Amino acid sequence: GQKVVRINNHEHTDIQEYTGGFTSDENGKLAFYDGLLVRALRNGDWVILDELNLAPTEVLEALNRLLDDNRELYLPEINEVVKA
Repeated sequence: GQKVVRINNHEHTDIQEYTGGFTSDENGKLAFYDGLLVRALRNGDWVILDELNLAPTEVLEALNRLLDDNRELYLPEINEVVKA
């Protein structure tokens, strides 16, 4: 079967929950980690964006290109485009 990832939204949802961010790795170096949405896209998983109407504008704007005909998500932190 297909794996399904559910992302719950609320008024305090942070874009990093979707895309990821930087954190220190086991060696203390700064490394980018994939967020829930990016991991799901890379794995080809289905995604449920639960209560998306509650998400802040920043989150909705970041999802625009993914939800339109482009079907891609831009990660400015690492200058990468992830295709759906």
